Amino acid sequence: MKKTFIYLLFILIITTGCEDFLNPVQGLVLPEGKESVDEVELRSMCLGMYKLQQDLVEQIVMLGELRADLMNVTANADPDLREISSFQISENNRYASPSKFYRLIAASNKFIRILSQLHPEVLDKNSTISNYHRMYGEAIAMRTWAYFYAVRIYNEIPYIPETLNTIDEINAYVNTPGVYTDSVYIHYATNGKDSYVIRDTTFVFKDKKFLNQDLMTRQCIKDLKEKVRVIGVDYSNKDQVNDPTWNITVWNSDALNALLVQMYMHINNYADAMDILNPVFLRRTVQNVSDQNVKFALDTRFSGTSWSNIFTTIDIYEHIFTLQFQKTQNSWQLNNLQLYFSNTSPSLYAIKPTAKAIRLWESQWKNYSINTTDPNQAFTTNPGTPGDFSRGFGRSYIYTENGVPLSQTVVTNMLDLKRKGFWDEVNDIMQNVDTVIYKYTIGKGPFDKNANFIVYRAPSMHLYAAEIAANRQYFDGGSLRHDISEAEDYIYSGDFNSTTDGRMGVAGRAGFPLKLGKSVDRDRYYIFDPNSNQITGYRDIPTTKEKQLYIEDIIMDERARELAYEGERFYDYIRVARRREEAGNNGVEWLAENISKSRPANERAAIKARLMDQKNWDLPFILK
Repeated sequence: MKKTFIYLLFILIITTGCEDFLNPVQGLVLPEGKESVDEVELRSMCLGMYKLQQDLVEQIVMLGELRADLMNVTANADPDLREISSFQISENNRYASPSKFYRLIAASNKFIRILSQLHPEVLDKNSTISNYHRMYGEAIAMRTWAYFYAVRIYNEIPYIPETLNTIDEINAYVNTPGVYTDSVYIHYATNGKDSYVIRDTTFVFKDKKFLNQDLMTRQCIKDLKEKVRVIGVDYSNKDQVNDPTWNITVWNSDALNALLVQMYMHINNYADAMDILNPVFLRRTVQNVSDQNVKFALDTRFSGTSWSNIFTTIDIYEHIFTLQFQKTQNSWQLNNLQLYFSNTSPSLYAIKPTAKAIRLWESQWKNYSINTTDPNQAFTTNPGTPGDFSRGFGRSYIYTENGVPLSQTVVTNMLDLKRKGFWDEVNDIMQNVDTVIYKYTIGKGPFDKNANFIVYRAPSMHLYAAEIAANRQYFDGGSLRHDISEAEDYIYSGDFNSTTDGRMGVAGRAGFPLKLGKSVDRDRYYIFDPNSNQITGYRDIPTTKEKQLYIEDIIMDERARELAYEGERFYDYIRVARRREEAGNNGVEWLAENISKSRPANERAAIKARLMDQKNWDLPFILK
């Protein structure tokens, strides 16, 4: 009977939605009876919240990528998608509402309150660690993630008291003018007969706590640091869980650290970010990573064409936290990414890669040589082979003609024709070709639509380290230093720690070492034609400031090649633009220029004008 109840409890979670399941009015919060609520039942309730997190994936990807420079709408896009791409998002746009974020926040508040009342030891910093502590940390992390991702979209949002734990209460709290009174209070207790009792307790909230990006991020960091002792339920010794990737598909200690790094980067707190990056993700204390299985220390595991396996598997050495599409045979965690991206029926093909995105991958070259004997008249002696076939064609995007993918042989031939300048032949090949975002379709049939969503993975952390190295300042031997050249190590060679221990940089893992004539160690870099790889000019960069801006652009390009369509591109732009603006380096115009140039020519001027106003970077917060 007990097992039957647990199964029904679990089904209720996945069919009613967590916020309804956790609503005491429906009598579904906790069972009434003589038996107290056990760990399995609480775990089932906690797992229900992952549906609410999965429900946010589509909104996160569309707002994080379609407002940036790597994807654009097709003729099949609906008005909501067009509004996002043109930065004219209306109040009724289906992606504009913050309600899904606050449903997750409400459910997290509810679970936190239940757990802290049934097991008050989770609030005691000296209590013995148990799975209740781990679930408590999980709920705090989910709530924090929702707050942080929401505030980047809406700029200023409310921080909700924990006693408000349904979406209706939160709506009333946000939209009631003046003082808000919460007069219904549920007290959860295992008192032998009833698992909860209703008490007539009143909470009066005189000041509604709306926080901007900086303040909310600091509040989120404080919550994680002060409230989470441990996270991630330990099932490693349970017979029923033999999958080593289980811990990657729920909040875990590495995911918690990745969220902290992401938030520290958002507020330019490089010292605290590196305090996490060094031991956890860069693994500086580990030597000879090629001789042992070392998590997150980029090596040959996903080098070259093996890179695409990142999206067909869940790997404990690459993935930090992945929202799995399917946790049960009946699959309640769904997203529509493949539906919007694929051009194979019955998908919609509403969004495609931009020309800039394709160019970023196709302008990469291998095995070339240059002559810089006369630095003012440098020239390419051997252009080499074009195309990033590790992360680009066949992985992040494909070409199709009448729905049939072009082969890599055809694309290689097309790129070689570009190199030779045979444009008529190139046009013959590409005349009726569509470009398709493929990252969420790799290894899947047209009716699958079941792509996992990777929230955090290792290369993002390494590129954060490169960004820090390029921008931080420190005193060494009495002089002010920058680690700009070390940033190159994170990108290309992996030699930030040692030259012999098997590490690889993010681009180096894909087969692209430091491009000749492009090093920041020199006071000049050369400009190459993206189609022919011929040197067409140069630019002098003698000052530290110029070198920083130059390497920062390289990091942004590498983040695009490695992490395209994973939801972070627009916020990468905002983070860098704000830092540049604070330093007097025209960050607003840099963002506006780069994003607007990715749009059709007849739209660029209007979009740039909108982006020059930072208010258009944010959506209005309207909760209803």
